[in-house]
Amino acid sequence: MTSATATTATATAHQRRLRAITKRLVIELGYLEHCLAEGQQDEGLQSAAAGIDVAIDCLNEHLTGN
Repeated sequence: MTSATATTATATAHQRRLRAITKRLVIELGYLEHCLAEGQQDEGLQSAAAGIDVAIDCLNEHLTGN
């Protein structure tokens, strides 16, 4: 494997991992939003949902190269 191939493989693996993390964060955010919609107006849930939302935005920006 050449250096360029190794770099590409590492970058691809890194992007797959980030996409998997983003997917998991979206699932968790959906669950938290469901809890909030069901009337669980806990401050911790609202804070967690906001934090996950920001994390998803940051990962998406990183993955798109913006």
